[in-house]
Amino acid sequence: APRSSPLVLFLDDLQWADETTLDLVRMIMTDPDVGHFLFLGSYRDNEVDRSHPLTCTLQAIQEQGVNAVTIKLGPLERESVNELISKTLHLLSAVPY
Repeated sequence: APRSSPLVLFLDDLQWADETTLDLVRMIMTDPDVGHFLFLGSYRDNEVDRSHPLTCTLQAIQEQGVNAVTIKLGPLERESVNELISKTLHLLSAVPY
């Protein structure tokens, strides 16, 4: 992607991705000619172990020098979800549960 129009790709539920998809992600992420590109992926870590194809793909990407950052998120608290929905819908105040 050109510098003036960087590309962002987000894929959810990578724990269910097939090996062809994971291979494509690896090829894009490790291609030195691909610039101005941000890949964001999410997966359920409780469904991915050390032998899972996603784990192997992530290791292969990192072994080729790609700076892959992992951010582990926990469940959202009810108050946080309530605030997010209230702000999104432009409600004056959050409704308590």
